[in-house]
Amino acid sequence: MSGTGFDYECSSLSPEGRIFQVEYAEKAVETSSTILGVRCKNGIVLGTEKIVLSKMMVAGTDKRVFSITTTTGSVVNGLTPDGKSLVYRGREEAVQYEKMFGIKIPIQVLAERLAMRTQMNTIYNGIRPYGTSIILAGNDHIKGLGLYMIEPSGQCFEYYGCASGRGKQLARNEIEKVNFREMSVDEAIPLIAKILLKAQEEMKDKKQELEISIISDTTGYKHKILDRVFVDQLTLKAQEEIENEQMEMA
Repeated sequence: MSGTGFDYECSSLSPEGRIFQVEYAEKAVETSSTILGVRCKNGIVLGTEKIVLSKMMVAGTDKRVFSITTTTGSVVNGLTPDGKSLVYRGREEAVQYEKMFGIKIPIQVLAERLAMRTQMNTIYNGIRPYGTSIILAGNDHIKGLGLYMIEPSGQCFEYYGCASGRGKQLARNEIEKVNFREMSVDEAIPLIAKILLKAQEEMKDKKQELEISIISDTTGYKHKILDRVFVDQLTLKAQEEIENEQMEMA
């Protein structure tokens, strides 16, 4: 991908109508960890897979799943520091909204504000687009449950199920095969683990970690990041099931 002089700043469009800096940011997302979110009948599940970068790294420290408020969760990929920057911005927006209006920020409003912030980084000199995608999940007093994904361009939509990263196509295909809206969160969690592991099949020789979080009636519709020991056990079980399926197909 070559910008032929039009990639020095994001305030210029190429003759083809492209913004190369945004495309470079999208490339950072496309080659990174798979993230996904699905809506269930009683909540939302967020998840991500990641490769352990070093044997010397303490397990669980490379976090990609974050709480923005007690009832709002997020998962990021791409350049993790960029993702964290958006998470911190989301926390600031939530605090300011509650101070001004006396109620917690609705998930749709939060998603729109973060999308606007992301899009602002695609039109000015001296700054670059965020090299990250972020999936937001929340529950509020207006719409109830909501699942949104914001891309590096600032594009933001609400979803029943969404995915981003290197395994997004496989993950989307798997999500479309299952009617998660008729499933409980507890039923969906093992399937999410399997989808994440399948999405990184090309990296199976490297040590892998999963992060999963939920918002459901069992948590009082608060965002809860699942315990690492539980997720590790879930990962091992999902790996065994995938291997058994592959043996049956062989």
